Amino acid sequence: MGRPPAGGKAEELTRAAPAEDATRAHHRTDRLAARRRFDEVECTVSHLLRFPHPALRGRRYGEALLHGLADRGIQPGPDGVLEIGGGAGHLAEAAWRGEAGPFTGSRWTSLDLSPALLRAQRRRLLAEGADAAAVPRAAHSRWSGVRADALALPLRSGSFRGLILGNEMLADLPVRDGTSAGAVQLVREVSRVLSRGGAAAFTEFGGDFPPAAVDLTDGTRAGEHTEWSIDFRQLRAAAAECQLEVEELPLHELLGADLSVRCASYTDLWRLRRFVSCEVFAAPAEEVRRRHPLLSRLLALELPPLGSPRWPDAHAAAGFAQLFRAILLRQRR
Repeated sequence: MGRPPAGGKAEELTRAAPAEDATRAHHRTDRLAARRRFDEVECTVSHLLRFPHPALRGRRYGEALLHGLADRGIQPGPDGVLEIGGGAGHLAEAAWRGEAGPFTGSRWTSLDLSPALLRAQRRRLLAEGADAAAVPRAAHSRWSGVRADALALPLRSGSFRGLILGNEMLADLPVRDGTSAGAVQLVREVSRVLSRGGAAAFTEFGGDFPPAAVDLTDGTRAGEHTEWSIDFRQLRAAAAECQLEVEELPLHELLGADLSVRCASYTDLWRLRRFVSCEVFAAPAEEVRRRHPLLSRLLALELPPLGSPRWPDAHAAAGFAQLFRAILLRQRR
């Protein structure tokens, strides 16, 4: 047989496939333990507030978030909640064990690309593994997990009758040429799969400005990856193109958070944990000073108000109240 002409089918087949986004590849092959990831590499707002907190009227972050959604008319629907990027499973656990209004005990499906995080969710929610043996507890009867890509949801078009929830996961999606391309694509996927009356809710840091890189590491290469702030203008535009109803608000308003409550920041906890063993949790200032009176003074712990630009991280450009937002999408077609 003769050689195919240059530029023919044989040449096309031998061309290299497009390179995988580095952050996607990181999560796809992730083996880092959930506890280490969220304590040491990427301590999220929801991780810091995962236990009952006075700033949330005694609620856990997950309970406060779901109550806020219910207050805005969003319900779990017959298909319950599809959570994209469920972390260590604390939101699903809060809805199951806590008091989360109409979401309490609802059907919950976790979709994640990370095998390590899916295993952590399964251990927490299905009462599996060593931790469950030490503290016996019932399994979540309505939880299931699936490993899949958020940008190719394994659902038929117009089939999902419930809430699609993404808490602090948009920053892991690809950014291309100054565009929050992955987050925009996810909005389009949500529009594709939601049935009439279904809804989606996403929380993340960003604003009406181009995406900026945030490099995350604990000092080793194990958990090293890059996240991106979200340009919410691009998400609103994509939602409008898809004829989704859009509501955007500061995350603290959705949570009903009391921004005056002083509590440990991640920076405070980073200092404290160099000397003592303590939970990575935004404990109220009074509790921190009571437990560690000498270290509180020696380390000059700031223990800022929740609304301070220095919470959750004193080294960031702004804080939780200034940068974290929620965008709510409803399917009306």
